[in-house]
Amino acid sequence: MPESELVVVDASVVLKWQFDDEDCVSQATALRDDYYARGTVRVIAPQLLVYEVVNGIATATRRRRLAPDKAIEAMDNFLALGIELKEVEPLMVLEVALRYNLAAYDAAYLALAEELKCNLWTGDRSFYQAIKGESHQVKWIGDYTGKEL
Repeated sequence: MPESELVVVDASVVLKWQFDDEDCVSQATALRDDYYARGTVRVIAPQLLVYEVVNGIATATRRRRLAPDKAIEAMDNFLALGIELKEVEPLMVLEVALRYNLAAYDAAYLALAEELKCNLWTGDRSFYQAIKGESHQVKWIGDYTGKEL
């Protein structure tokens, strides 16, 4: 089997794996399946991902988008995926945030992708629109077509 392609994912993609009422769910699920079921991609993210996913699940629960008993299940599902988490150097995050005029949260994902020289998949439309002409590493999850075995 060929070596897995390394990709960074942000929380907007990971949360699509839990909520079926979002746009581009099928593409996000294809990326998850390429990672978790097929092993054709290797997924990595900044440690920040955990807290953003917790926040997304908590917010969805407060807004009654997710039943309280499903919140724990959603978190368990996320943790079971075993996404590799990496600390990102704060000065690198600051440099990326200033270079691209990004929030530190978005810059953390992009800094990691730049450090690892790989693509960053996002489902955050405003982040993607703000950066797409500046960085070719940032990819829109709606464009994900999956990997062949």
